[in-house]
Formats: sequence, C-alpha cells, structure tokens
Amino acid sequence: AVNTIPQPAIHVYPNPVQKVLHIQGLEPGTKYYARAYVSRNDYTVYGVEINFTTLSAGLPEVTTTDVTDITQTSALSGGNVSNDGGIPVIARGVCWSTSSSPTTANSKTTNGSGTGIFSSNITVLTANTTYYIRAYATNSSGTAYGNELIFTTAL
Repeated sequence: AVNTIPQPAIHVYPNPVQKVLHIQGLEPGTKYYARAYVSRNDYTVYGVEINFTTLSAGLPEVTTTDVTDITQTSALSGGNVSNDGGIPVIARGVCWSTSSSPTTANSKTTNGSGTGIFSSNITVLTANTTYYIRAYATNSSGTAYGNELIFTTAL
C-alpha cells in the first residue's frame, strides 16, 4: 500500500546545486515513496521515484520527583517528561505499590499529557506502610517508567 500525507507541509529551499524538501507530518516507522514533478501549461514531467522509511519512535524519557508532604493517607510526588520519544505523550502520572517496580496496572494517577513537569497527589494510602513509587509516561510506542523511590507513610 502507498502511504499518503493529507495536506503535507512542504518547504522548498533553493540551493545552487539542489532543492531540499522538508516534509512534516510523517508517521514513525513507515515507508514512503516520493518523486518530484513540474507542471507547466498542459504537461507534467516527473522525476525519479525514491523511497525512504522514517525512523521508529521510541519511548518517552521520564524521571520521578521526590516524595513530599507525606501523611498517614497521602503524599505528593510527580515527574518530569524530558523527551516524548518522537511522538506525543498521551498519558503521564505516577504509579505505586507495596512491592518493588510498580506499573500502571497498580494504583496510579493520571496527570495530563505532553512533556514537562507535573505534580501528583497520591491518596488512599495506609498509615505506617512502605510504598514504591515511580513516574510513568505513555506514547503510542509504549510506557516508560522513571526512577523508583521508596517512602513510608506516617503513623
């Protein structure tokens, strides 16, 4: 199947030797076919067809911020999504568990999307209990996790 780009943004930059195209809106990990053409009056001349494959997108990069304001039943943490992996981050937050390496299958917050710093209010905790927490960020390539932190709720 031939991939098409709906209303692509193409910019042509003149150069004495060649023309350079910058095409936006391509999907990661997708093979495309292209060729130049010139239309004048009632005829069109086509250049040689080329093909290329865009690079596959990666997972986001996220770090977990320190846990603060720890009470018997709540705490405050968050994270920083510093890189989206080449495609938009569609969900971010923190996840926690009483076991190491929590995932989004455990308890979690959802704190928007995109890159940048975010805060998470962690609630419904049990007093005097040790928890493992880490930030997460999800894009269409998958979910990445930040560094794991450990904290214990107040007595």
